[in-house]
Amino acid sequence: MKKKFTGVLILGMVCLLAACTSTQVSPTPIDQIEFIRTSSASTIEAMTTAIVATDLAAQTATSLAAPAETPTLQPIEPTPSPMPTETAFPTSGTTPALADPSNCNLAGFVDETIPDGSQFYPGTAFTKTWTLRNEGTCTWNTNYNVVFISGSAMGAPVSQPISNRAVAPGETVEITIPFTAPNGAGAYKAEFKLRTSEGVIFAFRNLDATFWAEIQVRGDNINLADSYCSAAWTSPTGKLNCPGQPGDSGGYVYSDNRPILENGSQDDETALWLGLYNADDSYLEGSFPAMTIPVNARFSAILGCKRGNTACDVLFSLNYEDSSGNRHKLGEWHEIHDLKYQQLDVDLGSLGGKQVKIILLLKANGSPSEDVIHLLKPEIKP
Repeated sequence: MKKKFTGVLILGMVCLLAACTSTQVSPTPIDQIEFIRTSSASTIEAMTTAIVATDLAAQTATSLAAPAETPTLQPIEPTPSPMPTETAFPTSGTTPALADPSNCNLAGFVDETIPDGSQFYPGTAFTKTWTLRNEGTCTWNTNYNVVFISGSAMGAPVSQPISNRAVAPGETVEITIPFTAPNGAGAYKAEFKLRTSEGVIFAFRNLDATFWAEIQVRGDNINLADSYCSAAWTSPTGKLNCPGQPGDSGGYVYSDNRPILENGSQDDETALWLGLYNADDSYLEGSFPAMTIPVNARFSAILGCKRGNTACDVLFSLNYEDSSGNRHKLGEWHEIHDLKYQQLDVDLGSLGGKQVKIILLLKANGSPSEDVIHLLKPEIKP
């Protein structure tokens, strides 16, 4: 009897609920929550959890505001930061991030020979030397190499040892690489980096930086004044820096693109200024890298003393060294300060197709106290 009465009562309540939901709409979400609370405590707990989770997801999707007060939520949505790859490495000035944060392998540039843009004839053999410093914390052993990275190799080896000795941190090393100018006229550049014994490529603080040889191969005239630092300049004191400075005690050579000639006129062609070491019978010599002389080529230049150096008295000669190392004189001129200059013109036809080193030689004719000359537009013309 009780079971029947209970069943009827439950059925009546279900009918009453059905009638309410079919004829009356809850005006606000608050009424719905009140009804759920009367049904079951577990139900309200579940719905409350769902509402909180939904609200948190909405806030996360629309804002990166401060994290929620609950500490356990903070690791879930960390504040984003820029990726390192979004910052371009600078080419100069500030220091970019290092691939090796320990600074184990790191080089620094000190000096180089063969300035960028030096001019050569096709087939000219030359060498370039870089002086680098070990600015890292690891020693460069004899298994560390110089490696070709990009550009035109110009006959350079793909790799070669940095040195035949270990280079400790703080020490410098000279790296010399042989090249041959390509046959076609144009600009050429060979870029290099260093490689550890484990095969790790590195160079400078700027990860993209290389060291390189960059030349111009000429198909027409070659002006020796545009590539004069490719020559080895010597005096009785030894090897000279190039370019030098006027008054350097050991002798000097430098270029001038607005020279004032001995007669007082100013020219707009490049000239070389050659000054002698201050000692009797002094000399200054510039030996250029071996080059293939074009057929029917000629050498030309304008020779004169420095204006105002009235005691200037020199002998200037044009020479070449053949492939056997023998030296030959092509011409010699005596120059004094007389407010005039000499036009040099030498036939190089006998050297056509041969690979030789052109040598410029200046000698004092007695006291060298004012022996400074200009060599305006010294050219080899095919």
